This record gives sequence, structure tokens and C-alpha cells, in this order.
Amino acid sequence: MSIKLLPLDFGGYELPQFKESKKGDWYEYGTERPYKNNYPDYLTKLYNESSKHNQIINSKVKFIVGQGFSIEGNLSFKERAYIEGFLRMPNEDENLDDLLAKLAKDKKVYGGFSLQVRMSKNGKIAAVNHIDFCDIRCGVDNNLYYYTDDWTTRTPENNEDFKILMQFPYDDTAKSDVDYLIYYKEYRPDVGVYPLPDYVSAIPYLESDAQIANFTLQNIKNNLSAGYVISFNNGQPTEEEMHEIERRFKNYATGSDNAGKPLLSFTDQASDHPQIMPIPVNGQDERFINLNNQIREEIFTAHGITSPKLFGIKDNSGLGNNADEIAVASQLYQNLQIDPEQKIFNELINSILNFNGVVGSPVHIVKIEPVQRYFSEAAILGAMTQDELREKIGLPQSDVEANKVAEAIGLLSPLVATKVLDNMSIEEIRQLIGLKGGITKTTESLKKEFEGVQDEILFSQLEATGIEVEELETIETFIKPIKNLEDAKQFENQLLNDFKFQINRVLTDVEKNVLDLLIDNPDLPITEIADALQLPQDQVNDIIAELQNSGALNKDFKPTKDGKESIQKPEDETFIVYKYIERADAPPLKTQSRPFCIKMLALSRTKRYTLKQLELLTNDFGQTGIDIFTKRGGWYNNPRTGQTTPYCRHIWEMQIVKLKK
Repeated sequence: MSIKLLPLDFGGYELPQFKESKKGDWYEYGTERPYKNNYPDYLTKLYNESSKHNQIINSKVKFIVGQGFSIEGNLSFKERAYIEGFLRMPNEDENLDDLLAKLAKDKKVYGGFSLQVRMSKNGKIAAVNHIDFCDIRCGVDNNLYYYTDDWTTRTPENNEDFKILMQFPYDDTAKSDVDYLIYYKEYRPDVGVYPLPDYVSAIPYLESDAQIANFTLQNIKNNLSAGYVISFNNGQPTEEEMHEIERRFKNYATGSDNAGKPLLSFTDQASDHPQIMPIPVNGQDERFINLNNQIREEIFTAHGITSPKLFGIKDNSGLGNNADEIAVASQLYQNLQIDPEQKIFNELINSILNFNGVVGSPVHIVKIEPVQRYFSEAAILGAMTQDELREKIGLPQSDVEANKVAEAIGLLSPLVATKVLDNMSIEEIRQLIGLKGGITKTTESLKKEFEGVQDEILFSQLEATGIEVEELETIETFIKPIKNLEDAKQFENQLLNDFKFQINRVLTDVEKNVLDLLIDNPDLPITEIADALQLPQDQVNDIIAELQNSGALNKDFKPTKDGKESIQKPEDETFIVYKYIERADAPPLKTQSRPFCIKMLALSRTKRYTLKQLELLTNDFGQTGIDIFTKRGGWYNNPRTGQTTPYCRHIWEMQIVKLKK
């Protein structure tokens, strides 16, 4: 009796071929079935079915997107406003960070991405839209691309969504009535028309990963049956019969979908029937584990993974300190893998902005913050003093430490010390000062000392800044009940809106911003102005109406000559300054004014201050946000009326001025 063994050849993975289509003027994206001209669908299937691959791709995209785009560099208001509008809405459906996430995912899944460009009538890029990379086919003509979301039909050009796009030229030949495409593919030697993803060498392992998952599922569904050897004992069939038996057997009993499936045998009693012998397990579970580990390692290697922990995948290797390992791996992965990816997208977006007239590289992707190293509790405790340890466990400090606290209060800045004293009783203050030598003071007297120091700090800044009176021409003065910074801002806006002068009136900063945009592009839609300046559209409408009333815009809402020249010249700008004066209704002095007021009245003979200069005053920590308008003295008790007011006999006067020529 002779025995003949049949090798069951299920084929292997081969790289796709890209050939010119016989149906149209494009190249087929793969020539072999079942993914003829649809090779991206195969890559999508691997992305969806391999859990390891899916997690790695998603994490890579998050690394690339980082914290999104940020603006940098010295930019004019107009440039910054345009860029902020572009970041917020590069098209009608999403912001730039969302668009980046789509482009990055296409790049990591398919090895490339595509971006549809729409032009405006003024020769600028009006919008950029993501377009599915798998729906684009490269034309035989290098400047043409073809789009449809269904390339499986016999005649794709008859699809309703079929369109032809041109390669974006990045020059003044771009027209508003043409559909343009930016098409990017990763470089790979001898790759041909279409790209291959960077993980292409691991594709057999990705498919194996998906098949193992399916094998496990089907084996469970089929009652965890073991494997079998089937021997046919009814003689040796012909070659043709053997191949037919092989075909039927493969269709019925092989592949992960048929894992553990029982075999049915139909015979008559007179003939020999097939013998079915179970295969002993004999360490198959260990082989399965080893195979899964091998697949994982090959996938990690193809993706350039330095540490699986970065991608939320548990790994048995690594340093004892996970924080150290992740911190080092994160920095290494950022440098080797993510920085080059982010550079591509930085250059892409900046090239679009450059085309629209913005010079340089004003935007960049902000990287994900690196993993911080954390100190162990033992390390922290080892660095603490004995008294710090006593405080941590709730024990009182030593007398020596109490003396140090007392001395520290004396060294605190006035601002902080005042806040400390506000929360202490007079007895506590007396006790605290007593540790330093028995001096006793009330809370009020201590606060006055600290306030005096703070006044000196503010006065020294006011003395060093401001505008010299001799440089200014005063147009008109106003007395307003300013009690704080917000009052000053409100009154200043009112004055600039209402005040009339030879070119009708002074424009507010917001009006000037709108006018700047219209001078650059008189046909700019209100919607784009609102987006660029982050203002409601109804407010922009009101501002444009006011600009027309002031003479900055003509009847067609186009900038006038005065709007372009006179109003915008810095040397002709009219603005508001502030002067420290004594109130006209101030009662006579009982003793004398505060030192701060005396010095400020003397300084007001030679200095004036803009609101911006007053806003930039700092405390003794160098922090801005000091409200100088609350420094109109302390609480004042009027000797004639007996009433108390939260300000003294002095006020800040508002003056409308312009620079002398």
C-alpha cells in the first residue's frame, strides 16, 4: 500500500503591486484580489482587527497631536488675528487640532495623507479639508488625482462623488474654481506610485495576531475541540480527485473561522470509512504563548516601540523603577519617532500660512509634557528637618523653631506679611513680636508700616515710567469717579466713543482692529472678521456702522483715505492719560496728606500715565495686577460731614491728549 502526503499551501504575504488601470487614467492601488485597487481597505482591516496594532497607532496619533498648535514669534495684530482664526476654523467643520489628528492617523495607517485645498477669489487659501487617503488614486498625469469613496465598481468615474483634483501648485497660478489636493507619501526606496506604511514588514504578524484572536474565539464556540488527523482508507484516488478532496477539506475544516470544528463523515457500511485520530496536546498551549510573544515583539519592532508601557501595554521587562523607565523611554521616543512626524505637519501648516502672506514659521505643535520623576516617600522624609518631621506628624515645633518663625515674619514681603497679620489676633501678634524682644504693636500700626513700604515700591516705579508733560498736547480733561481699574477701563471706552475731534472722533482699539482687517482686505466677510477677532457678528456689524459714521469707511463700507492714513498714523494718535490731583471739593486738611499723596502730587507736575503703564505696576514680588486706583489714600473721614469714604482728598484725573509734533 502506498501513502501520498499532500502539502496544504495557504499562500503567504506579498507586497502590493501598483499598475496603470485599464479602466481609467489612474494607477490601481494594488492589483491582487480580494483587495484589487483597494489595498488601503486591507490596511484598515489590519488596524481594526489587531488589538496591539490598533493601540499603537492610536497612541502614536496622540503623541503627534500633542497639546495642539501654538502661535509663536513677533507677529502683527493682523497676522496673529488671522492665524488664530485659522487655528480655530481651517474649514467649516473642525478646528486645526482635529484636522491634525485625522491627517496623523492616515499617515500612520496608510503611510500618507491628503488635504483638499479650496481657494478664494482673492488668490488666498480659503479652507483646507481632510480627504480620506484611501479614496484617492494617483493619475497617470503626475499633476492629477482622482477621488471617489467606492473604487470597487466597474466604472468608478460614473459614481456621483467622482471628481478630478489637481496638485496644489503653491504659486499664483492657483484658481478659485479648481479643486486642489496636497498629497503626501512617506519615502521608501522603489516604493512606486503609492506609499507603504512604516510597519509594512510586520504585516504578516498583524494578520497572525488577528487570526489568533479569531482562532481562540472559534475554538471556544466549537467546544474547545482538539486537532485531528484524517486518514482515508478506501484506496488512493486520482490526482484530480485528491485535489477536489483537498479543496473541500480546506473550505470546511481549515482557517481560524473553523477552529475546533468537528468533521462529519458519510460512508456506506460496505466501504472503509476515514479514520479520525485526535492529536495529543503535547505542549500546544506553550507553543501558543511563545507564538503570541513572538508576534508582539515583531509588531513592536516594526513600530519602533522603545517601551510598551508608553502605549498602555503591559511588559514583563524593564527597570525596577517604572517612572524612571517611562521618563527615559518617553524622551527617547519623542526624539526618534515623534519629532520627525511633528516637523512634517509643522512645515505643512506653515507653508499654507506662508502662501496666505504670513512670513516665517509662526505655528508649531506643542509636545506632550514629559513624564515627571517622583520622589519616594523615604527620599522626601530623608530631606526633612526634625521640626518639619514633628510638624508632619502633628507635634509642636521646638522653641528654637518658633523663634525662626518670628524672624521670618519680619523678613516677609509687606504684601504677604499683611495677609499673615490679617489672620492673627492682637495677642498672637504681641506674642510673636515678644519672641523678638518684647516689642508690642497693634495690627493697624503694623499694617501701616507694611503699607508704607508698598507705597515706596509703587512710587519708585511711577517715578521711572510715564510720559513727560512737555511731550503732550492736552485736548480736554475729565473728572470721573474712578475707584478701581475696571472703572477706569469703562470710562476710557466711553470717552473714546463719545469724544469728537477734527477727524470726526477717536477710534477704540476694537474699531481699529476691524479697520486694519478691512484695509488689508476690503471684501472680507463679516463672518471672517468676527472669527478673527473672536467677536459676535452683531457687534462687528455695529462697529462697521460706527466706522462709517466716523468717516473711516465710505458709503460702500470701504476704508476712506482718512481711514487708511490719518486715523492710523501713530504720531497723530489721540489717547488718554491720567494725572494725580487734589479733588476740587476736598475739605481743608486737619494735619497733612499721606506721604504717598504728597509725592504723587509733586510727580504729577511733570508726569502723565497711560492705563497700560499703570496696569504694568508690580508689587515687591514682581507680580503685575496692582490696582493703583485703589491708592487714592486710605479711608477718609470728612471732618465737616462725618462721613467715611474709601478714598482720600485726591483722585486720578483723565486727560485726552496727543503727542506734540
